[in-house]
Amino acid sequence: MPIYEYVCHKCGHAFECLVTAGRDKDVACPECGAGEPRKTISCFGIGGGSSRIKASSSGCTSCSTKSCGTCR
Repeated sequence: MPIYEYVCHKCGHAFECLVTAGRDKDVACPECGAGEPRKTISCFGIGGGSSRIKASSSGCTSCSTKSCGTCR
């Protein structure tokens, strides 16, 4: 079962929910109880343990020193 991210159309609360396939209509906001929140686009992690995806050392365009948080 995938975990989806939602935003409530009534109160604006953002939350995650584990949803069985085809059961999107059963999701309600945990804050105000409004039904049918809007599903948002979310990212997902690749890899496991201590592996991380790092930017290429030659691909940074936000600094000239290649030592900013994006480069590392």
